[in-house]
Amino acid sequence: MDKFPFRRYWIFGLLLIVLTSSIAALQPDPRSVRLKKALDSFQVEPGMRIDLIAAEPLVVDPVALAFDENRQMYVVEDRGYPDPVEGGSTTTLGRVALLNDTNGDGIYDKRTEFATGLTYPNGLMPWKGGVFVTCSPDIYYLKDTDNDGIADIKKVVLTGFFATQTAQIRMSHPTMGLDGWVYVTAGLNGGNVTSPDHPNRPAVAFKQTDGRFNPETFEFQVTGGKSQFGLTFDAYGRRFGCSNRHPVMHSVMEPWFLNRNSNLIFNETVQNVSKVEAEATVYPVSKSVTTADFIPKLIGRSHAGTFTAASGLMVFNGTGLTPAHQGNIFICESAQNLIQRQVVYSDGVSFKSKAPYEGREFLSSTDEWFRPVSLQHGPEGALYLADMHRKVIDHPTYVPEEARPGLDWESGKTDGRIYRVVRKDFIQKKYDASTGLSSSSKTTDLTRFLASGEEWERNTAHRLLLERKDKSSVPALKKIVFESDFPESRARAVWLLNSLGSLDVITLKKALADKVSGVREQAVLLAGVYSGKYPELIAAIISASGDEAIRVRYNSALVLGSIEGQQVVGALAKVAARDGADKWFRAAVLSGIGNRMPEFLSAFRAQQQAEPIAFASVMKDLGRLFGSGASTEACRLLLKEVLASNADPDWRISTILGLAEGVSGRLKEFGIAPKGLLYAIQGNSSQASETKALDNFVGRVLEIAANPAEKTRQRISAIALLAYTDFEKSHAVLQKFMIPNTAPELSLEAVTAFARLDNPRGAAILLEKSAWSAYTPRIKSAVVAAVVSKPLFINELFLAIERGSIGGAELSSADRMRLISDKNTQISDRAKILFKELEGGNRMNVYQDYRNALTAKVDHNLGKAVFQKACSACHTYQNIGGKVGPDLTGVKNQPADALLLHILVPNYEVLPAYQSISISTNDGRSFSGWLVSENENSLTLRTTFGTDESILRRNISSLNNSGLSLMPDGLEQGINKDEMAKLIAYLKGGV
Repeated sequence: MDKFPFRRYWIFGLLLIVLTSSIAALQPDPRSVRLKKALDSFQVEPGMRIDLIAAEPLVVDPVALAFDENRQMYVVEDRGYPDPVEGGSTTTLGRVALLNDTNGDGIYDKRTEFATGLTYPNGLMPWKGGVFVTCSPDIYYLKDTDNDGIADIKKVVLTGFFATQTAQIRMSHPTMGLDGWVYVTAGLNGGNVTSPDHPNRPAVAFKQTDGRFNPETFEFQVTGGKSQFGLTFDAYGRRFGCSNRHPVMHSVMEPWFLNRNSNLIFNETVQNVSKVEAEATVYPVSKSVTTADFIPKLIGRSHAGTFTAASGLMVFNGTGLTPAHQGNIFICESAQNLIQRQVVYSDGVSFKSKAPYEGREFLSSTDEWFRPVSLQHGPEGALYLADMHRKVIDHPTYVPEEARPGLDWESGKTDGRIYRVVRKDFIQKKYDASTGLSSSSKTTDLTRFLASGEEWERNTAHRLLLERKDKSSVPALKKIVFESDFPESRARAVWLLNSLGSLDVITLKKALADKVSGVREQAVLLAGVYSGKYPELIAAIISASGDEAIRVRYNSALVLGSIEGQQVVGALAKVAARDGADKWFRAAVLSGIGNRMPEFLSAFRAQQQAEPIAFASVMKDLGRLFGSGASTEACRLLLKEVLASNADPDWRISTILGLAEGVSGRLKEFGIAPKGLLYAIQGNSSQASETKALDNFVGRVLEIAANPAEKTRQRISAIALLAYTDFEKSHAVLQKFMIPNTAPELSLEAVTAFARLDNPRGAAILLEKSAWSAYTPRIKSAVVAAVVSKPLFINELFLAIERGSIGGAELSSADRMRLISDKNTQISDRAKILFKELEGGNRMNVYQDYRNALTAKVDHNLGKAVFQKACSACHTYQNIGGKVGPDLTGVKNQPADALLLHILVPNYEVLPAYQSISISTNDGRSFSGWLVSENENSLTLRTTFGTDESILRRNISSLNNSGLSLMPDGLEQGINKDEMAKLIAYLKGGV
């Protein structure tokens, strides 16, 4: 009896413990509530769904992911971001995690610390059982050799990538191309790259351009492209990248083609595919999107914004969405919590893209912590995305120093999410390890997966076949080229055969005749490689130059430029006559005629059916090539032949203009003539009839320039050509273009012509007080750039400043410092006096003095006039203004303090892309601007008045990168505090 109560209470107590435990087990996990809330915050395209497949603590701060052949997910975690603003210790918090789905349900549930102790890693790619990891200044190869999930090999394979700028702008995104090379972005930075395994190789130096390396030999090469954080290939090997405000860029031209003609001044490699800057619209649904939201007094209005942080773009070709989504490009916009979908369509040799709908996005979230940064294909065909998940994604470098303590840079550093997006009716297939793709798949199985309709399987099989280099795969690969239903697989197979050294002429000819142009594009490139071994391919390449698909013709032009033969020259002339209006086609053709210009000229002029604009455009560039590189006799003969022609003046003016531009870098060879460079080209021994012919031609050029009835394009060429004539003959006509009712493109060309004529009276005309007061901001900038470019003009500039016709603050700080530092003491001493107040004061004091103006209530609409007066010459806002500096449309979300800081202290933080470069040329000209593009032969500057100046490197006498902004200090001298308040209010909220 005594024991009964004890036993009863003991059982009751046990039941109570069990019940309590069960209740506790049924209580919702607070983290699960948080994750559910995050999922509920998404607005996804109708017909789609988003699945959470990994979250903290399994993954933290993910910035890139990739699946290996065993479906393991490698995730790069940039836990140390943001890196120190100034000084400070470099972090070692970065790591690579290895995630596994242990039960095959699509949710990853096991984590292994694959690699730790990294600084700021940002990308990875599987290779031979390990991964390449980008982590400037290095690219690592990491591999686990004892199957414990932890890398025991940590090897630097390449080093020297610049890590001096913030972690936002560093080399990233290792991605394999069809050719078997691994491509990386430059991050808008650069490097001097070497391989520790090959110490005898010279360093590869480059700036702001993408690159690639051989994963076997670690040879590094500079490529076309100018990407920040994002790189992707489409199904046919075309490469795309992005930068913050340029969501989709196509790498159209590789530098090795351009470099084969040292006289070719063209150096572009990239074309924008999407709309950019102010026109690159996004539709966020979150309430706050930038750092301004965390400083209550600085909060701007909500708005439908523009891309300010485009990253991680990907061409999607999986099966997990719908067929309509295949070939689309998806772009992350972390600052505004969304992912945009863009449909891609052909546009000449390149592409255009646009969103398929307005007012919404493919994926957006009301959760302000959702920070999508990169995208990836997955094994089952889904679109995978890495969500870094931070409260603040901006880098503190771009926020005023005193505002930084008010922002929460730490929240989210323990969080991170991986999601996948699929169509709503998607059902994941059960993976069968015995038949599915894996590291144990036989070579015969890999060729079967290469012919799969699933992009991840095709891509992974391609990589594994490349790793193994098993030639037993050759018969199956040839069969794919001949028989596969998927053109994407046929394109991969022909490149794999090349990588294996097993591509024969029969297979290549089959690919050249493929019914899908994307396959033919790749086949033409490979045919060029094999044309020496199989000469019969030359006829096939020539035939391809007449292909119905423009990119096949374009690739054939690139390839033919490296092949000799009269038939080849004729084919290049024919394709130029058809497609030469396109700048990429002209560059493709002209890059390959360096040692055969006369033959090409003869063949091109014989084209009876040439498209008129194409003919004039090619003749201008051809004239420039002659001027830059042909003998004096050849240049004089060209001039004589053009003058003797009675054909349309359009192409004649274009040809002689190009010739003059080329010869302008060779003044010592051609000498000078009182009547201008055109007469120097003609030479002192010319006959009277030849001189008369030139006189008559110049007279006709003057008539065309002055006649409003002529085409604007032709008048611009005529004005440009007057720069190479006599000042006395041309200045009166040029002066007429400096009045307010003149089209700006004509005025700008006249300004350039005055500068080239090199007569101080031209500077006086440009700086005349009544004319100056009537100029638009863009014309003023052009005149300033012109008068500081010539030593003969400097005195006229100083006189205009002393008279008060022009303010010293209207010169950029870079130009002022250049004058202050001039070797001519008369110039430098005078400049020091004129610019003492502008360059000698403490700019931060000016900023602090103006900060009080931000508290005033003003009508933002009144700021438009201030913008047009002070900013529009160089900056665009809401599609109005110049293209010299960054588009300001996206800054409306930035803190007012930050805007004021960068207006008044423009050199506080200057991105590498916008640092001022000053160049002097052998013909006495000077230019200031920022570097648009470059290759080993030439570079192009965007000048302060919005034009692009391309200069052959051999014509450069000096180059200086000041590190300063093109934007002038001292704007407060023309903008009082009330106007500054209106300007900033306009930038933050005006329309």
